[in-house]
Amino acid sequence: EPGAIFMAGGSGLSCPQSMILDMLEEGDARQIYLFQGARNVAELYNRELFEALDREHDHFHYIPALNAPLDEDNWEGFQGFVQEAAIKYFDNRFNGHKAYLCGPPPMIDAAITALMQGRLFERDIHMERFLTAADGAEELSRSALFKRI
Repeated sequence: EPGAIFMAGGSGLSCPQSMILDMLEEGDARQIYLFQGARNVAELYNRELFEALDREHDHFHYIPALNAPLDEDNWEGFQGFVQEAAIKYFDNRFNGHKAYLCGPPPMIDAAITALMQGRLFERDIHMERFLTAADGAEELSRSALFKRI
């Protein structure tokens, strides 16, 4: 059944997080998937919140992916980039879903490529690219793009 696929990288979590909380609060019955990418466990922002939501809601699925876990992380989850986790989870078949991407430009570009190779049309992909504060850019607030959910 069609679902909403969120992919967030780095600090690009605020927009998907508010959308997901809204959807759950409004009783949206769609399957909701959050793929969160980070380098290591310390950078998995709000992990406890999403793990709790995953336990509380049958239709919310939290899939974190680390591309450079530390030894002390004792990481047993997906190792690799966020779009690779989505490809594996969906067996590279995304057609019928809607995707919402939020993160740094390289992550967004890789995610779009993966989604389109998995047969998701461009019209079903919504995105918000931003540079991190380290790049001297202000983080964007929730954009008009995301209001289309």
